[in-house]
Amino acid sequence: MADKGLANITASILSDLSKGKLSGSLNYEPADASEKWIYKEVIVDTSSAALLQAGIQYDESIRADGTETETATGDKVKWISIKHTGTTDGSTVTLEGIVVSFAAAADGDYNEVEGIFIDSGDFWVGKLPATTLNTIGAGTVVVTNGSPSAVGTGDVLVQVAAIIDDVSV
Repeated sequence: MADKGLANITASILSDLSKGKLSGSLNYEPADASEKWIYKEVIVDTSSAALLQAGIQYDESIRADGTETETATGDKVKWISIKHTGTTDGSTVTLEGIVVSFAAAADGDYNEVEGIFIDSGDFWVGKLPATTLNTIGAGTVVVTNGSPSAVGTGDVLVQVAAIIDDVSV
């Protein structure tokens, strides 16, 4: 099947005295036609909410009969990439980060234990086993010394690309 999600990752690790490097890939190939792409620019704000809402049209050809398929809360996210643009709206710079929760769409607070922190300008990619659209939440956070320290005070624009299993197919 075409339309793979491909990511190559390199990390420089350890102290200056014992430097090292790790690298690898995080690729995903859709299993069948029910797994579809979506791309959205999303403004995450201070009140945690679903990162991707139900009712977003999948990135596929426009149908003449108007029966394009849309996301539903039970659709399963198989591969996802999230890019923090470093802006609130595409042009206004922000130093706030976001926390993405995999526990519930209402989560995404700065002290979330089942989530990830994405700082300004960071990029994150992951494969998820059975996480549904309605359980991925996000909210902005204040960043102090490279870590989330409080609920955010403004908006953050993120770019989200994902391969999602449309369970209605």
